[in-house]
Amino acid sequence: MALPERIGRYLVERLLGQGAMGSVYLGKDPSLDRSVAIKTVKDLDLEPEKKQRFLDRFKNEARAAGRLSHPSIVQVYDVGEDEALGPFLVLEYVRGSSLKQVVRESGPLLPERLCEVARELGGAIDAAHAAGILHRDIKPDNVLVAEDGRSKLADFGIARVPDAALTKEGQFLGTPCYAAPETLAAGRYSAQSDLFSFGALLYELASGTRAFPGDDALAVAHTVLHEEPPAPSAVATGPAIPTEVDRVLLGALAKEAGARPASAAALAEQLRTAYEAAGLLRSETGRAAPPTGAGGGALGATLGLLVLAAVGVAVVWTLGGPDAVGIPDAAAGDAADPDPDAGVAPARRDAGLDAPASVDAGLDAAAEALDAPDAPDVRELSRTEREDLAKDEIDRARDALTRGEREEAQRLLESARALDPESSDLEELEQALAALP
Repeated sequence: MALPERIGRYLVERLLGQGAMGSVYLGKDPSLDRSVAIKTVKDLDLEPEKKQRFLDRFKNEARAAGRLSHPSIVQVYDVGEDEALGPFLVLEYVRGSSLKQVVRESGPLLPERLCEVARELGGAIDAAHAAGILHRDIKPDNVLVAEDGRSKLADFGIARVPDAALTKEGQFLGTPCYAAPETLAAGRYSAQSDLFSFGALLYELASGTRAFPGDDALAVAHTVLHEEPPAPSAVATGPAIPTEVDRVLLGALAKEAGARPASAAALAEQLRTAYEAAGLLRSETGRAAPPTGAGGGALGATLGLLVLAAVGVAVVWTLGGPDAVGIPDAAAGDAADPDPDAGVAPARRDAGLDAPASVDAGLDAAAEALDAPDAPDVRELSRTEREDLAKDEIDRARDALTRGEREEAQRLLESARALDPESSDLEELEQALAALP
């Protein structure tokens, strides 16, 4: 296909790469005079209704990812739909190589560099989880190494494609060698499934070998589900790996989600401590003591539950959508909220404040606003499911504003506010509504 001259308002300079799901171009933002990466999604072979649902969610999730701000996360600048090429994302352009290229060309990372990468990525993953966003496809290909050496996690903000399976016309579309067992078996995603993928990435960076190697997607998936990986020290192609590091990395790859570390930062800390205990790194002063054991003991289990409770809508390009695996659209956090905290904004809950008295009334209003015959009972939804519905209502409100339908836009905004009063999109739309003649 010929190189497009423009994608949306962005000038295209050259093709950076292509994959199973689309292409990445180097572009220029003419308004801000800066280089950007433009990621397109190839033509979706979906029924019109499912395609529209995907496009709506793609835009919603990209906007959510655009609010992430962390030095080790590739920034999402914009999202749009090009008449010729379909949906696209505009991302921070990072000059450098992927971690996959680094390991392929130079072999496993030395302990100091490995722990530095683990610390940077651990902070990025935890920051996303705190914002209610899962990555779902953490792997060396999706980590860019900038010219200054910083690692940056990419591909936040790319929605999953509905009804995609492990294979399609003989072509593998997912990444099972980094996917957690519960994801492959039941399509369940959580902070702990991201932790498994992070563990598989660190295993590969430390040893130079994948924890679950192989070229056949289904065979690899079977191995992830039913077999334990070898100790990294047994397959290392570079520096010797001490037993303490083996234990940390294998703990991150535990089949049971609850046995994995409490957070990505905890895993990075455990990894450094293991190298220090083996005498391969000097201890850094002033560091907090890591949780003990692969899962962080009782403290780790408690923190793990808190992280899981914070997990929200997923924004990643990992295949196998909710219809394919039989899970709700709000795939990341379908556990019901504890009754005392239902509807409480995270900042209020963290401060120990009680649920506002208006929550029940707000949910009643949302239930009335969602008056379609097949609309769910919002009182039975988890917080993350309500946030997901709110995003849909906000998108409909935008469309109503575009058409100049004041009353319909007002109704949809009231419904969205009742579902998710903390949404950052509400103020912008209310201002637009007030500006209508």
